[in-house]
Amino acid sequence: MTGAIADRRVAVVTGASRGIGRAISLELARSGFNVVLNYQSSSEAVSKTAVEIAGLGGAGVTIQGNVADPSTAASLVAAAESSFGPLDVWVNNAGVSTLAPVLETTAESMTHMTEVNFLGTFYGVQAAGRSMVDAGRGGAIINVASDLGLRAAPLLAGYSATKFAVVGLTQAAAVELAPAGISVNAVCPGTVETEMVQTEIECEAEIRGVSGDEVRTALLGAVPAGRLCTAEDVSALVGWLTTSGAAFVTGQAICTNGGSILH
Repeated sequence: MTGAIADRRVAVVTGASRGIGRAISLELARSGFNVVLNYQSSSEAVSKTAVEIAGLGGAGVTIQGNVADPSTAASLVAAAESSFGPLDVWVNNAGVSTLAPVLETTAESMTHMTEVNFLGTFYGVQAAGRSMVDAGRGGAIINVASDLGLRAAPLLAGYSATKFAVVGLTQAAAVELAPAGISVNAVCPGTVETEMVQTEIECEAEIRGVSGDEVRTALLGAVPAGRLCTAEDVSALVGWLTTSGAAFVTGQAICTNGGSILH
């Protein structure tokens, strides 16, 4: 690495190939980070993100792996340390959702959401926390939850339950890791304009027998700010949580949702 790249801080972002994860990765690159980019299947998309990071003066390393497998978190730590040095920031972003009435949510979909959304975050917190404690330099762990992890919504009971669990894990980890100078916070977006949300809108429209435009209009009507959340809204909050100005913020679930759910 050149001197300029070697002097940058080190971050890991899971689910970094598109949407919120891509926006977070680019925000961190703009803020002076080299980034380990985790992805599961979108190799072409994550490679484009790595190229964009290089254009911002940083370096991006892409690592394939399913966060539901605990070995993935260990691989990401190893990649960060061998490529760039001690870990400074870890962002647990990878997530999945299934939209269905609670009585029709299958065991398979509930298991999948639990494994990715909750256990994937749990494995990331463990791996990042151990690495940061061993390095003795502190750090920041940021879990992308949801405002539905603070107040549940119809048709998303399983998803909400996993995000409530992420908020609880965040609080417990924050208390335990604070003496080591490690902050742990949850970012709780509202409805974000991503491919996953578009799929949810289409699914809800089918369940309710209405158009996708009607569902989207109802979502917009629930946001006092008059628009849906963007990936950049989320990445800006994540970026702030990595700064010295947020050093005393830990154990918090912080919404970026235009006022749709107040917390």
